Amino acid sequence: MAILCDGKTFSFYKFVNKHHAKRSPQIFLGKFPDGLSYVGIDDTSPLSINPDTFYRRLRKACDAFYYVFLSGYRTGLEAYWKSSVENDKAQGKTRDSTPGWQKAMEHATEALGEAISAWNLYNEGKLDESKASAEKSVQLLAERYVTRSPLWR
Repeated sequence: MAILCDGKTFSFYKFVNKHHAKRSPQIFLGKFPDGLSYVGIDDTSPLSINPDTFYRRLRKACDAFYYVFLSGYRTGLEAYWKSSVENDKAQGKTRDSTPGWQKAMEHATEALGEAISAWNLYNEGKLDESKASAEKSVQLLAERYVTRSPLWR
């Protein structure tokens, strides 16, 4: 993943999630949950605008970064899971790590879905529902670490 900022907006790029033996990796411009390919960050100084507008823009930028990083995290888990499945096939047996990668990817996928829901609900002005959805997203990510932590065994 890559994030590009020109000082007024930022956008992100993702690798195409396919293996191409003879081609270089491909990247494409990412889309945020609202369908835009960029998030504006110009005129976000608290001195140049009223505080409510400043905090709304700051929230949007923070949500956008959360979405980008969570998408990247989920994509990384998917790559490890696919690699583990391929190794399973090559070894002719299921490795101990394969179900763990799959479960982690499932949690990250659910967390990403909740984060997108929180984004959309916030944009619709449903602040309480947005907060609940965002908290559910964080909870799903935390569950992955609590269930895998050696301290809990």
